Amino acid sequence: MTCPVSHQSTSVLPSVDRAARNPVLEQFERFSGSVFVALFAGALFDQTMLPEVSAALEDTGRFRKTEAFGRAIRSAASEQLAFAGDDTDRRAEMDRLKRLHRDVKGVGYNGVRYSALNPQSWNWIMISTFFMHLRGYEAMIGERLSDADHQAVWDRYREMVEQLQLPGRSRLVESYPELCAYYDRMVSEKLESNVTLENVVGLLRRPPRPDFLPRVTAPAWELAAPVAGHVAAVLGFGIMHPGVRSLTGMRWTARHDFEFAALTKVLGLTYRLLPSVVTDTPLVRNRRRYAKLVERYQAVGLSSFAPEKLSS
Repeated sequence: MTCPVSHQSTSVLPSVDRAARNPVLEQFERFSGSVFVALFAGALFDQTMLPEVSAALEDTGRFRKTEAFGRAIRSAASEQLAFAGDDTDRRAEMDRLKRLHRDVKGVGYNGVRYSALNPQSWNWIMISTFFMHLRGYEAMIGERLSDADHQAVWDRYREMVEQLQLPGRSRLVESYPELCAYYDRMVSEKLESNVTLENVVGLLRRPPRPDFLPRVTAPAWELAAPVAGHVAAVLGFGIMHPGVRSLTGMRWTARHDFEFAALTKVLGLTYRLLPSVVTDTPLVRNRRRYAKLVERYQAVGLSSFAPEKLSS
């Protein structure tokens, strides 16, 4: 597997002692809380390549053409609550996700029996999400993290999804190298091209006009959609494992390598120049503002309430 062996920011994600934090975690979390993450969402298509996940998606109709934007919006909202909400809201959202996924089970179009809470399927979604964030971040900063930083980021991610984890031996692996080896095995032994993948790739490369846009925008959408879809495919597929990308049906060429390098260079520069108030998602922006206000109020407090001793 091609596995990935400065911004001043206040972390707004579930806290760890900041004095002991790895600065890379601060930078990674800023990216994960930014709108730029969505540009690499095509990398999540590895989820659909697992037959059990494909069967569930097709059975529930979550990737019908008319449902594409609705599902994307719901997924983005859920991720924001789960990763950037306060502790109460995060726990509530993760509990909701586990509770609702208990009902997702059956036999799919391809004869595959599926259950969303099957450990392999459930963990695959979390692993896919992690690598999309990690590879997107490395593409934006233009360098790969060290082995130690990879492990630190993976440790942090597992901490964040603790309430989503299944019990016992079904938990996510702790070692980052073991995670990479596991992903390699999934690519070589489990993933496949299927109807769900064909559908989502088609929707990505030529996205339909969302229902919330008025009909008068249709001509402009017809012109812009293929360009936007191509950019989304280059960015999303550009950070994919090569074995996964080969399953998408997109013939990846040297031209795509050039486009990916150029796009990530421009996006990385833009990301570094823009203040976090612009790049943050709405919920993260709100949490960051709250954290700064708390620090400001704490700064005016006394360090002791003991009576002052008067000098004689």
